[in-house]
Amino acid sequence: MTEADLPLINHFEAEKPLPFRDLLVEIGFGRGEFITKLARENPERTILGVEISGISVEKLLKRIRREGIGNIRVVQMDAYWCFNLLLEDGSVERIYMNYPDPWFKKRHTKRRLTKEENLHIFARRLKLKGEILIRTDHYPFIEYTLEQAEGLGAFEASVRRLSVEDPLTKYEERWVSMGREIHELRLIKVREPEHREIRTIKEVEKVFPVKVEGKEPFPEAITGEELKIGEGVYLKFFGVYRAGDVILVESLLSEMGFVQKFLIEIRRKEDGWVVDISPFSQVIRTENLQRAVEFMSDKGFRP
Repeated sequence: MTEADLPLINHFEAEKPLPFRDLLVEIGFGRGEFITKLARENPERTILGVEISGISVEKLLKRIRREGIGNIRVVQMDAYWCFNLLLEDGSVERIYMNYPDPWFKKRHTKRRLTKEENLHIFARRLKLKGEILIRTDHYPFIEYTLEQAEGLGAFEASVRRLSVEDPLTKYEERWVSMGREIHELRLIKVREPEHREIRTIKEVEKVFPVKVEGKEPFPEAITGEELKIGEGVYLKFFGVYRAGDVILVESLLSEMGFVQKFLIEIRRKEDGWVVDISPFSQVIRTENLQRAVEFMSDKGFRP
């Protein structure tokens, strides 16, 4: 089995964009019942599951192995960044969102999966006549999504209430039989969305180590603080671990909302020190990751 055939896609090392077309994508697959059913019903199709929860990912991977399902690929990543960094325009045929978190409180609406910024990147990656199917038991979420979609000018929308005649999961059958209202929103892409700037990050081929001479490392001086190193770019250092001539610093980089956790390694070399990303860290190499290394080599040392 080649790397491309493995269920879990290593998005840190994967060639971008992913080499898939006419994808069926479920965002937030939870326990995996829907996506495995979808895969069995469409054995000739590639099904992509996007999920941020590591527990959900592990459960689905075990289920895939147990049931011998070969056409599901899994990405553990925020949906916006998955579509932004890994997929290309026109590569997706259908997106499923089953009972996404409605984030009830008004101050949390920016976390909703169907905010306009997300719908914009989803629309770009959908092929023409591709669609988004959303099921929810919270009708205000439908209203919110319709409002967000309208501003893009890309979709035709329709909403219907599900009944016992519809194909339902066992949980939905129980809910409907109890009188619980479940609605399905269908957004069909009928034109390209209006152009707008999108959040993105710039990748580089390599992050270069930095050599420091004439100083001694003291990363403890900059741990615990949130440091702004650019517009929309924040850096934070946590624990420091020392073992002889090697120092490891727990690090977090947030650039335009894309978050990476990794270790910066400070290693003694001949007449100085070399600062680099630890080889034990999996990262997407970006310009700001290079800046994080340079920041540590500048501020994490003393005479």
